[in-house]
Amino acid sequence: MPSSKKAARLAQKAAAGVRSPRPPSQLTEEIPKKGYRVVAVSLYTPEADWLDRITRALQQAGNPKANRSLVVREAILRLQSTLEGMDPAEILLDFARHQADRQQRISER
Repeated sequence: MPSSKKAARLAQKAAAGVRSPRPPSQLTEEIPKKGYRVVAVSLYTPEADWLDRITRALQQAGNPKANRSLVVREAILRLQSTLEGMDPAEILLDFARHQADRQQRISER
């Protein structure tokens, strides 16, 4: 039975060529952090349009590197400054107050 010998040889050769998987080196080595992360944020169209308007205003005023990220980072820094030292309950109250004010302005239109 030459075919069974051939099949056995092929199976043996195939088994010898099988490699065990290894994780990629980037998963096993410590990668230094770049200092930033890309974060996706959902915005309503008017909010995204406002970001674009502020970005264009900064560019027209002389900052050629202005972009949405710059505007959002500045807004985050200002919010951090506002909320600094507040406990969670105070932060919740601040957000609730601003949301109520926003809803009132919308209903007055």
